[in-house]
Amino acid sequence: MDNALKLFYYQFHTEQHYFYCHDILEEAWKENPSFSKNDPVVSLILFATGCYHYRRHNYIGAKRSFQRAYKVITQAASSQYLGLNINYYQKLIVQMISNIEQQKAFEPIQLPITETMEQQILQDYPNYILTPYVIDDEYIVHHHIKRDRSEVIQARQEAIQNNNRLSK
Repeated sequence: MDNALKLFYYQFHTEQHYFYCHDILEEAWKENPSFSKNDPVVSLILFATGCYHYRRHNYIGAKRSFQRAYKVITQAASSQYLGLNINYYQKLIVQMISNIEQQKAFEPIQLPITETMEQQILQDYPNYILTPYVIDDEYIVHHHIKRDRSEVIQARQEAIQNNNRLSK
């Protein structure tokens, strides 16, 4: 999970690739045999999802994601491993919900990571920074539309074929 978190924070702050951030942590989270939708890391997955929607002006999806992120993190038993100042993170989520309700323009977001986490990120990603402007690269902003889905489509087709064989 540590490597996934470092990559997540790098992608979140430097590249603003929120869709990829979601994928990074979701994959790491599901590798845990006892994963639960109440795990603290789910809050970060939902937060990245909220940012993805917010930047694309999907205010309903963004608000819903931020509300769920808040619920998960406030009910989490232990969230130390995230490398976040949890109190500031909770305040940030509330602020994001308020920004959406006021339909404020999306701006780059700085997650309140700890100094220790920042140092760990910099060891692996020396060019890690908070990008001060909103990245507008079409591939990143509209990733769910622009990404290569050929593997997903092929896997679905194979599953359908396997199900058809089993039902005969």
